[in-house]
Amino acid sequence: MNGGIDNSGYHAFFEALIEGRLRLGQTLRQEELGAVLGLSLSPMRETTTLLEAEGMITVRRKVGITIFYPDMNFVGNTFQFRGLLEKEGLRKFATTLPPGWIERMRQSHERIMAFVREVNDLNTYRIPVKALEREFHESFIAAYGNNHLSMVYARLIQKMYLIRLHNLDAVGPIHTITSMREHLDIIDGLAAGDIEGAIDALDRHLKGVLHRTLTY
Repeated sequence: MNGGIDNSGYHAFFEALIEGRLRLGQTLRQEELGAVLGLSLSPMRETTTLLEAEGMITVRRKVGITIFYPDMNFVGNTFQFRGLLEKEGLRKFATTLPPGWIERMRQSHERIMAFVREVNDLNTYRIPVKALEREFHESFIAAYGNNHLSMVYARLIQKMYLIRLHNLDAVGPIHTITSMREHLDIIDGLAAGDIEGAIDALDRHLKGVLHRTLTY
């Protein structure tokens, strides 16, 4: 998921945050950021302009570059926006449910929960869990058939992923399995043809993720 942005420095920035080579709220000089991202001056300027436009950094003369830090207001607003997009997308998705999607998703979630229990290590399960979460939630957004909306959503999810990684307890094994079970509640609603029940389950899931992100 690249948010429709074709810039190597932009993606290197997110990878550096995920890997801990950069920190949310950190302030550093442009040359220091360039060194972390492996960029020379010219591409670094392009990347800085892009990241600032996306609200990921603030550039201040004589101070340096400050990476955004999610406050309570940002987190709450981001989750609210995500909920609006996903719940209406789920409503559309339910009317054109692809054959085999329900059973495939059920099996994928059962496998990933077993994997998380087995390895019990965030660094080991982080990528496959992220891939399944992305496939699951993006199914609802794809139902809009709107490329612009999909790009907006992709950028939103990038920021949300960073917020969750900032609080590692929120993505620990217990809470990861809880999230997967909440996904299964949504799947059960769809399987039963209960669209409103599935939407209610999605609402509970998003509120649960928000609670775990802010509390643990």
